[in-house]
Amino acid sequence: MRGPVRPALRFLRAGLAVAGLFFLCGVQDVRAVARATPVRPPSHSTAGSRGIVRLGGIEYVDAASFAKTLGLKATWLRAGKRLAIHNDNFRIELEANSREAVVSGVRVFMGEGARVYKRTMRISKIDAERLLGPIARPGISGARVPDLKIIALDAGHGGRDPGKENHKLKVNEKTFTLDVVRRLERLLTQQGYKVVLTRKSDTYVELGDRPAIATKTGADLFISIHFNAVASNVERVSGTETYTMTPQYQRSASSEGRHSSDAIANPGNANDNWNSLIGYHMQRSLLGDLKTSDRGMKHGRLAVLRLATCPAVLVEAGFLSNTAEARKIATSAYRQKIAASIADGVKAYRNALATAR
Repeated sequence: MRGPVRPALRFLRAGLAVAGLFFLCGVQDVRAVARATPVRPPSHSTAGSRGIVRLGGIEYVDAASFAKTLGLKATWLRAGKRLAIHNDNFRIELEANSREAVVSGVRVFMGEGARVYKRTMRISKIDAERLLGPIARPGISGARVPDLKIIALDAGHGGRDPGKENHKLKVNEKTFTLDVVRRLERLLTQQGYKVVLTRKSDTYVELGDRPAIATKTGADLFISIHFNAVASNVERVSGTETYTMTPQYQRSASSEGRHSSDAIANPGNANDNWNSLIGYHMQRSLLGDLKTSDRGMKHGRLAVLRLATCPAVLVEAGFLSNTAEARKIATSAYRQKIAASIADGVKAYRNALATAR
């Protein structure tokens, strides 16, 4: 695993020109910014050494060896197709040629698909180090375990930006995100946390200012709350998804290809392993409490995640475009339930940090 990461300011200097352009792009994934030749991560090892092989320009590690480092077993569920890394309390299921893993019942999207090479299941080195490893064994990197005393809550949209809307029900995202944040603020304050809000009323806050507020107030965790929508198949699409910052040299969940922008180190990458930990526990908590469809823990280079200097997560708590789900979200009881489930996710993350220490 990598040692402690460089300070956020050095990340900013590394890609200043392009990062400035990214900032102007808002919450959309940066894949539209750069369409140049993909950049591969540097390798400090010869292909095949220490169990590492390069497949399609990506470094892969043997999943069975990876399991052993975690104190877990590797068992073929279907020879050459599906592998489980597990013990009695924890389980990762991998499928050949799929970016989707199932981690103790939660869908987790990897940066690269698992591969079978010489009859062994392989996962990318980055996914092993920055995603699955930190979830399975918090603190495995040896990096300093972050504090968890100050939490910044970000109610998505606001003011002139209503966010997603359901015109039939006459509801919008900005109203519900602020309501959930207010409810969550009370719950977290009761648990002893200092809570900072990026907006306290129906006002517009620039995307870059939101993580900046978290940084200025010394926040140890940044949680951005949103609601989702789709333009087609609106009654078929529902559920909850959680986003964390895309690791450097990887593609976001929505990206089919690789681009030169993937190589840029953003401030949010300083906490890749802790991002994975909070992302997993948040998605797991939401699913357990809300009983929604699992749309997965995903990566995205969203503005508030790119610029966050502390562990950060963005929650899409449901779909306003789905009539049944929107009706539930429109009730104060369900929004209280959303707030409680996010608070439970914070509690699970706190416990994981304690394990890491």
